[in-house]
Amino acid sequence: MAASQEGATSDRDLMARLAAGDREALAPLMERHYPRLYRLALSYVRNPDDALDVVQETFVKAFRKADRWDGSTEAGPWLSRVAVNQSIDRWRRNRRRQATFTPLAEGDHDESLAAGGPDPDRRVLRREMRDRLAMALEDLPERQRAVVVLRHYQEMSLDEIAQTLGMRLGTVKSTLHRALGRMRTGLRGELQS
Repeated sequence: MAASQEGATSDRDLMARLAAGDREALAPLMERHYPRLYRLALSYVRNPDDALDVVQETFVKAFRKADRWDGSTEAGPWLSRVAVNQSIDRWRRNRRRQATFTPLAEGDHDESLAAGGPDPDRRVLRREMRDRLAMALEDLPERQRAVVVLRHYQEMSLDEIAQTLGMRLGTVKSTLHRALGRMRTGLRGELQS
């Protein structure tokens, strides 16, 4: 994924410089990939602070492990794979933490309902559906979850997902199919109860 500006250094050149220990190569790489990696992390961990941490950890790891980058591949998918793995790690830590600590609710009402805007019933239904989808997504095995997030939240093509996760295209397709089926089944079961 070379930079489109004439005279700008390509991602491959920047990664090669990073692998050689050139810290100056990290800033332009961050400028190019930070917004996309942040969106990816946010769609996975669902918390802005955690997403910021994931992106920061991704670039730290990219700097430390740049010598392991395969120069024949694009830097963008490699960074995305690092970000997905960091997101999975963060999600696991948060899940373990939530199992041992559940904070008390700050109030018995939702302040957003008090504000003007769309019909309160509609907002509640939207929030409930969003919560149900989030729970169904959380119940997926990690690889299935990663594929769904990359496809439906990051709108990556199946080929891009395969490259990012280091999977075969057929495996991505079957994983996505199984994940969506599992989510549908979970949502149907929840709606029936």
